[in-house]
Amino acid sequence: MHAASPLVWGFTPRLCRPYRPQTKGKIESGVKYVRRNFLCGLQGRGPGNLADLNVELRRWVSEVANQRVHGTTHEQVLIRWDEDQFAMQPVNGRLPYPYMDDEQRKVARDAYVSWQGSRYSVPWGYAGKEVWVRDYGRDVEVRYGAERIAVHAQAVRRHQIVTRSEHHEGIPLGNKQGGKTLIHIQQSAPVVEQRPLAAYENLATGGRQ
Repeated sequence: MHAASPLVWGFTPRLCRPYRPQTKGKIESGVKYVRRNFLCGLQGRGPGNLADLNVELRRWVSEVANQRVHGTTHEQVLIRWDEDQFAMQPVNGRLPYPYMDDEQRKVARDAYVSWQGSRYSVPWGYAGKEVWVRDYGRDVEVRYGAERIAVHAQAVRRHQIVTRSEHHEGIPLGNKQGGKTLIHIQQSAPVVEQRPLAAYENLATGGRQ
């Protein structure tokens, strides 16, 4: 999703990485709360029709749900709602929030990224990295995080290779396959803490000699 300008909307959305639930927002069990608190409280005095049910529901919302202290904010729901709604920004006169699809791609070893059947160059230093690609008007835009690293005019046909020469200036010469220069992607091993064996001997003996 395209991030709108914070100057226009006052915020910039940030995507969470997949399979990382601790970075996502909280999901409240609204249905479970209504079922266990409101519906279970009606046992033995069920309303005769929908109008009676709505009357009971409005009473419960006013006297119970909005009066409770919320488990996450630790504030009374009605008071917090009054504070939040007056702090909301008006939307009148603002342009519609722009939405553009973008997708994550991995830059190939020859410093190109694939998009809709064609390949587009990026600066060779991003080879092997994950980037975000999207259509931007009549252009194709490539971003690494919040940084725009490449923009190209859209290919006029599929299977076209679109290149900007400055993206590959100073590219280190590596192995060549099929006429393409491949960049050597260096991956470092994780750093492992090293301890002398004497430290483990002291742990085993409890510090006794």
